[in-house]
Amino acid sequence: MAQNGPATVSLYRQPDQESLALDSSFNFHCHAGLACFNRCCRTPTILLSPYDLLRLRQILGITSAALLTRYTRRETEESSNLPLVFLDPFNSPGGGCPFAGPQGCTVYANRPAACRLFPITMGSGLTEQGLVDHYFCRRLDYCRGFDTEVQWTLGSWMANQGFTEYDAGRREWLEILLAKGLRGIIPPEPQFQDLFAALYEPEGLRRLLSEPAFLQVCDLAGQAAALAGLSDLALLNLGYRCLKSLLP
Repeated sequence: MAQNGPATVSLYRQPDQESLALDSSFNFHCHAGLACFNRCCRTPTILLSPYDLLRLRQILGITSAALLTRYTRRETEESSNLPLVFLDPFNSPGGGCPFAGPQGCTVYANRPAACRLFPITMGSGLTEQGLVDHYFCRRLDYCRGFDTEVQWTLGSWMANQGFTEYDAGRREWLEILLAKGLRGIIPPEPQFQDLFAALYEPEGLRRLLSEPAFLQVCDLAGQAAALAGLSDLALLNLGYRCLKSLLP
């Protein structure tokens, strides 16, 4: 996997602006008739959750290993020392998002959560009450999508873009990542590190969870045969559950 960009990244920076509420409004309409169309896809910074990768693999019809090798880069999150996967704009022959075509996104139906939310960006923090999200409107200077009378609230935009389903698929992953970082245990225990990394590749996750050591630790003794029949999504949710059991 290409190693372009910084060696480590952090998810723990505090928001430096007021976040949006679900009823906050903004005007936005992106379409192919705009002079800036596709420009925001030339230098994307798209963090991919295991659920994002699962959906991309479905539409591309390739293995997880091929998807990770061709289209992503891996970096280490500095507080948790766990791997994060980003879409790699440096792997595209012309630069930019490898899925951006002349008419727009070629994987639009299965585009990642961050793409669905744009021009809204988000950050999350872990509190005693659980995961708390902060949303912000990213007004790029060149973007003409804001020059419209089409108005949204944050809530209606999220619903229109199908963000809720993708958010549900990534929340446990993000909660585990943040919880591990806040505990300040570096490096992670080998079992935890291996299992977290395997979330990005269902084939590897299936093999790993079938090993006797993991069956025992995750309280799955005697269920190795049942794992083979799980869908990739069910397997991912099981991986989340196992990781939570390994948190100190």
